[in-house]
Amino acid sequence: MKVCAAILLSCLWCWSASTLANDANTAALPDWLLQIQQQKNIQPEAMLQQALSHEAEFGNWNVTQQASWLNELSLIYEALGRHRDQLAAAERGLALVPDLLSKTHVELLFSMGYALEMHREYAQANEYYKKGMALATELKDEKLMVQGQLNLAAMLAEESQDQEALETLKQAYDRAVKLGDKETLASVNAELGLMYTMLMSDEEARKLLEESYRLFDELGWEKSKISVWYNLAMTYRYQSKPELALEIFDKMLKASLHAEDPVQSYYAYLGLATTHRGMKKYDAAVSYMEQADTYLPYLQSTYQLSEHHFEKALIYRALGQTSLAFQEVDLAAETLGNQRNVSDKFFALHFDRLKSHLYADNGDFEKAYSLLDQFFKNYVSLQDDKRDLQVQKLRLSFDAERQQAKNELLQKDNELQALRLQEVERKRQIQWLWIGLFACTSLILLTLLLWQWRRRRQSLSATE
Repeated sequence: MKVCAAILLSCLWCWSASTLANDANTAALPDWLLQIQQQKNIQPEAMLQQALSHEAEFGNWNVTQQASWLNELSLIYEALGRHRDQLAAAERGLALVPDLLSKTHVELLFSMGYALEMHREYAQANEYYKKGMALATELKDEKLMVQGQLNLAAMLAEESQDQEALETLKQAYDRAVKLGDKETLASVNAELGLMYTMLMSDEEARKLLEESYRLFDELGWEKSKISVWYNLAMTYRYQSKPELALEIFDKMLKASLHAEDPVQSYYAYLGLATTHRGMKKYDAAVSYMEQADTYLPYLQSTYQLSEHHFEKALIYRALGQTSLAFQEVDLAAETLGNQRNVSDKFFALHFDRLKSHLYADNGDFEKAYSLLDQFFKNYVSLQDDKRDLQVQKLRLSFDAERQQAKNELLQKDNELQALRLQEVERKRQIQWLWIGLFACTSLILLTLLLWQWRRRRQSLSATE
């Protein structure tokens, strides 16, 4: 018993000592690094320059400061949409703290996962997210746990588990409300709003995105505001309110150009182009896409580059420029490359479908029919794969329910056995009670008989 208590106290001391050490290390960080921590979402470009200006000093720092610097660098790259650079910084940081239980370690795991997610490496991203969530739970850090739930919800949505993703986001929302942290609430509202957009619940999405925008505005996080603008504008577009969408995209463009943000400027031009295409204003659409072309070198996502070429192909087809449309759709397929994920495979289906229409536009109906037939075969195959996956999940769910039922039956059997033992014990106690009562009664009767016998003897002796 004493050994167990000693081990428990030892573990608690280690955790407390680790926590205190982390707090002490955080307090020991230089002022310039603390400033980067506080200002990175408000002035990411300026904080990036400040971080890089100290890079030559890296070898003179202790491991904690090195990991903190790389963590802040990776988070700045995330805010700037530079996901290849983010991946490299997070990888270096994790190599320094493979076993450290700290907030920095959790943030590096999440940052690594996000960079991999942006590169469509979902399986690897999910593993990093799970590791980060486990450490955040161990640290009992509510803010990091909310971030972990947002990350895991994104992975569930990618696996077409929309209801599970929505439930996870709702849990994150409830936790964020209790926490009362403005930064966390802004992020949760943004993610939940985006989820409702995907589920075609546009009104709920609009309210959440507007609240997220308001909170980011209060925080002064301009880049986050602009990102929410994009999602909000796309929601208005889905609601068949293109004028409102254009109004927001225009605001987004002005803010992005003023901030000299090439990534956000690209998305603003893209939004303006796709919205004008939806309104059948094709000349304006192609003009905006050509302006978006100038920002392509700043994009670090192969998927986004592929989508850009596909959108241009749609516009060129609407303008009747079939040869240019063919060039763009081929570029889209080439840029996407091998489809490693279900979403990539579904996206790639659009290429065959569009090319079949382009062949039909040129009067080459045999090729059009052949490609369209291939499109349907691939679509059915992917649907079968999804259905097989759902059946497998259903079977696993059934196995889990069956095991739970067995456990419940076993528990009930144990409870019944316990009741039977209690009944036997109760009967035994009653038996002993009766035996005791009988013995007591017999003793009392015997005492009375002896007392009467003595009285009688005394009476007889007196008479004699």
